[in-house]
Amino acid sequence: MKRQRIEKHESLLHRVINDYIIKKGKSFLNNEFITIMGIKLSPDLSIALIFISPLDNSKSDFIEKKFLEKKYDIKQYIVKSIGKKIRKIPEIKFIIDSSEHEASRINKILSDLNIPPKK
Repeated sequence: MKRQRIEKHESLLHRVINDYIIKKGKSFLNNEFITIMGIKLSPDLSIALIFISPLDNSKSDFIEKKFLEKKYDIKQYIVKSIGKKIRKIPEIKFIIDSSEHEASRINKILSDLNIPPKK
């Protein structure tokens, strides 16, 4: 039951933060495209790790800085949107997730290898 509750909260936070980014992200992200890769809540629901991935990996530092600047605004948006649905609003931490870019880079390296087939 506890895991279901955590998953429900993660889904709710994902939807609200995504909504915030759609509505307000254009102005503070300078039209950079990002994806919320996932949200991981602590078992006591006090901390939410939000994994974001930029389309352009070279802009990771810029995007991380902008999210840190907007952290308070995002939390206030969460309070206004779902403050009555969940008892405790978690502390949010943004983490740049570059796993997609690393996987793509590794796939390219592997596909460029010239390995002869076994006979």
